[in-house]
Formats: sequence, C-alpha cells, structure tokens
Amino acid sequence: MIRKLALVTGASSGIGRKYATFLANSGYDIIAVARRENLLESLATELKEFGAQTKVVLADLSTDVGVQIVIDAAKDVDFLVLNAGITRAARVGETSAEELKGLNTLLATGVVEICEAIIPRMVSRKTGDVVIVSSIAAFISMPKSALYAAAKTYVMAYGRSINTELRRTGVRVCVVCPGYVRTEIHKNAGLDHLTKRVPSWMWVSTDSVVRSAQNGLKRNKSVVVPGLVYRFARPFMKLTIARKFWRRVTRRN
Repeated sequence: MIRKLALVTGASSGIGRKYATFLANSGYDIIAVARRENLLESLATELKEFGAQTKVVLADLSTDVGVQIVIDAAKDVDFLVLNAGITRAARVGETSAEELKGLNTLLATGVVEICEAIIPRMVSRKTGDVVIVSSIAAFISMPKSALYAAAKTYVMAYGRSINTELRRTGVRVCVVCPGYVRTEIHKNAGLDHLTKRVPSWMWVSTDSVVRSAQNGLKRNKSVVVPGLVYRFARPFMKLTIARKFWRRVTRRN
C-alpha cells in the first residue's frame, strides 16, 4: 500500500498528537512539527506500530523562521493539520508588542501563510485535506483573553471562506472549534484552576475533536464544533444569560 503524507503542527501533545496517531493508523506517513524534540521522538516511536514513517521537524511557529520551516516541509503533503497553539490570559494593555506579534503569528497570520503557500499545490493536484484548529472562543466574548479570541476568530473566518472558494477543486478545508479539551494547554498557560472550576460536562476529549474534524471533512462542512453540549449551546451564545454563565464558570484570574 502506498502511504500518503500528512503534516501536523503541535504534534508533541494533545490534539496534535492524537491527530498524528489517527492519521498514521489511517495509512499516512507523518511530518510531526513542534518545539519539544523528546516528545516528537517518542511519538515517532509510537507511530511505527502503524507502519508509519515519521519525520520530526523542530519549529517555533511564533516566529517567521518557524513558519517558513513548515512551509518548506509541507510542500507535498496530502493532509495538513494546523493545530499548534497556546492559550493566553492577559488584560488589555498587558501584552508587549513583541509578545503580540508572536501570538498572532502562532495562532493567526502564520496559519494563513502556511495555507496560502500549500493549498495551491493541493489544488494543482486536485486533492488534499486541511484541518485548522480554532476554538469556541471564536463565537464568544473572552474577557482577559481578547487576543486569543481575536486570533481564533481570524483563522475561523479565513477557513470558512476558503472552504467555499475551494468547492469542486478536490481540496477540503474544515475549521474545528473545540471548547475545553483535556490537554496540557491550560496548565502551561498558568490556568490550571480551570480544570477545577469548569464543570466536567464542559470538557471534551482529543478523540472527540479528531472525530468531529474528520466528519466535517467528509461532509464538506466549513466549521464544526465538537461535543454535544457546545453544539447545542452555540446558537444561544449571544444571549446575555449564556454569556454571564460562561464568564462565571470560565473566569480567568
């Protein structure tokens, strides 16, 4: 069997690692991108179980250099998962210009740069899948996380638009917008208290995120939201009572 090729950013843990495992089990060789070499090497070892060859690529996607590394590595991929990211808690005015540029590159502009470079190559081959990991933050107000919410809204709008643009080209694009996912991201951002404050029914698994994205691609949906609770709540998120509830249970110190 000829294996296809997938590139996954943020592949060292969480959603990215789960997606890399899923794709390896589905017949893809993997280009795994992240900053932590030891975790990428352990992933590569795990993926051998599925017969996958894994290329480890170290890149900091908050930098222009890191974005270019991914563009160079992704030239011939059949499947692109743009997942790398962090969450950021900060009041307005507390983020330096340098931090702001890095955050925007990582979560927003760098994602678009990679798509703009790689998707036309997929179109020329008349085949390819792209998954962009956004967030439920694209639909709601996020006090003390406005920069994060803005970046996630940016990539959602971009992905939704190119999904429509690319219809009938053979290239599928889906933006997946998870709510709270059980990964290291909150702990790494100093928001570990949210694991206790946010009710258990508001958390979804990495498996759920991957399944939702795959179903979205299959159905050619531009945006998908994993988890029944979020899919049910999404139409009501603009209501005052819903916003008040969200702010209360997800308050960032």
